[in-house]
Amino acid sequence: MNNSYYDWYYMNRNNDLYNMNNQKKENLFNPKEGFEKGNMFSNLYSEYKNYKVKSLFPMTEQEKKLVELQEICFAAHDLNLYLDIHPEDQSMLMLFQDYLRREEKLVKEYESAYGPMTVAGNADTKSFKWVNSEWSWEVKNV
Repeated sequence: MNNSYYDWYYMNRNNDLYNMNNQKKENLFNPKEGFEKGNMFSNLYSEYKNYKVKSLFPMTEQEKKLVELQEICFAAHDLNLYLDIHPEDQSMLMLFQDYLRREEKLVKEYESAYGPMTVAGNADTKSFKWVNSEWSWEVKNV
């Protein structure tokens, strides 16, 4: 799977986010790799025995969007845990806020294309879309 836009964006948009003098920033995985390994901090990641990390290969555009959203959500959540312990780290707070903005944008894109992800995603409509779409077990050719 090729690199997505957000990998390029976060790696290139502001060099000081990834290339600061502070070693913590250099030890961050990108959201895709952090999601796959279950940890955004490379210096805290340790492999389990002979386990090899498996990459996800989404087959449809909907799956690609969902995986991209999950990666960003994971990155934001992991940085949130870090900020619970280090609330004074302004550069990590900026990165966390960037991930939250990206998450919000991806949720809106996903919901506009594929329908609501949560009950709140259906709140601004005049009909209840949950009952109008196919359920996962009704989809053919799975």
